Amino acid sequence: MKGILLVHDVLDAQLVDRTQQKMGRVDGLVLELRDTEPPRVAALLIGGSVLSERIGGWMVALTNAVSRLLGIDRVVTRIPFEKVRTVGSCVELDVDGKSTGAMRTESWLDDHIVCRIPGGPGPERK
Repeated sequence: MKGILLVHDVLDAQLVDRTQQKMGRVDGLVLELRDTEPPRVAALLIGGSVLSERIGGWMVALTNAVSRLLGIDRVVTRIPFEKVRTVGSCVELDVDGKSTGAMRTESWLDDHIVCRIPGGPGPERK
């Protein structure tokens, strides 16, 4: 994978697992600084708190308040960059998305909010 522009090609890109299931977007990157070599990408970060920190102070406060209100722990999922298969129209990972915790918030929203919307799938959809 040479010639990747991290901010353009990776940051905010759609993530898919090995079964092509969407896992969210890349919210942050971890770079490893090395003494005698150029920095390298160590991991991709997924989580609303990472994105809110990129946006700024008011978004961090809002994310914290909503998390407390709904009783949701703010969790950051860290995917080692070695698990990246391809970078193209999306970032394809060699992981099982359900085992990473990256879709935790979406699952909670489905179970507690979306299933109660009139005309929605209802709680018995599972």
